[in-house]
Amino acid sequence: MSVQFTTSSPDALLREFNQRIVQEETWGKAEGWVLQECEAFYQHSEDMSDVGARLVPSVDAGTLTFELQADGGKGIPPDLTKLYYTRLVETFLRWMDVRFDEVRLN
Repeated sequence: MSVQFTTSSPDALLREFNQRIVQEETWGKAEGWVLQECEAFYQHSEDMSDVGARLVPSVDAGTLTFELQADGGKGIPPDLTKLYYTRLVETFLRWMDVRFDEVRLN
């Protein structure tokens, strides 16, 4: 399963997400998100599981996609899937809604 954001500038949208995660100012900050491994994936602070869940981004022409993965092929419980994808869409709608045209869950 993945979340896709359709946009004319997927690289710019990903950069803005990264900037909002690390910014100091509270207004506009992407709360709860943690950048890991040189900005290669994201974890959420509400994740208390032991499956090593992480959102991995990929950029294609006109699309920014996030796929939820786990360590060593572990299964991802539905409540954890819901946590990550709900928080991701909420963050993008709250702070970057004018930067994309459509969001899809695939």
